[in-house]
Amino acid sequence: MTASSHSSAGKDRRTTDFLQLLGKHEQGLQAFIASLVPQWADADEIVQQTRILLWQEFDRYDDTKDFGAWARTIAYYQVLTFRKQSSQRAELSDPNFLESVAQEFELSDDHLSSRYSALEICLQKLAAAHRRLLLRYYAGRETMQQVAAATGRTSDAVKHSIIRSRLAVSRCVDDSLRKDAKE
Repeated sequence: MTASSHSSAGKDRRTTDFLQLLGKHEQGLQAFIASLVPQWADADEIVQQTRILLWQEFDRYDDTKDFGAWARTIAYYQVLTFRKQSSQRAELSDPNFLESVAQEFELSDDHLSSRYSALEICLQKLAAAHRRLLLRYYAGRETMQQVAAATGRTSDAVKHSIIRSRLAVSRCVDDSLRKDAKE
């Protein structure tokens, strides 16, 4: 075997290792970023930037450490960079707020997949019109005013409907998790 084929085999193995680790932790990474960024479109952009940066920095990753924690640290700094570059509301750009959310996420990371599953089920239980309204707004493509104009409702009516629907989904998720904890 030549030196270049050893090098190529090492790169292929490293690529495989990266893809396996990313695949294992990607859903949690996406949820972590989404918990720090209010608009899904922005979160998606940050997730993509984070994936690229993770790959670029993978040679520095210590494989004796938790990949998920390493990836979330990089993602956290990507969120901070995004916040500095965007015109998001000032109170959500506060580093103390972001750090608090990040710490809370770390504490609840092990419950994330069951919470995500409950969320999917609870969204399906929601009336179709309410589910479409929530998804339309939280997909980040439209403002409250745009959703209101498109649905022929006032901004206040849309806002209250979103709040009620979000509360119903939140209660459903909490009830589902409590039920699962008892079983």
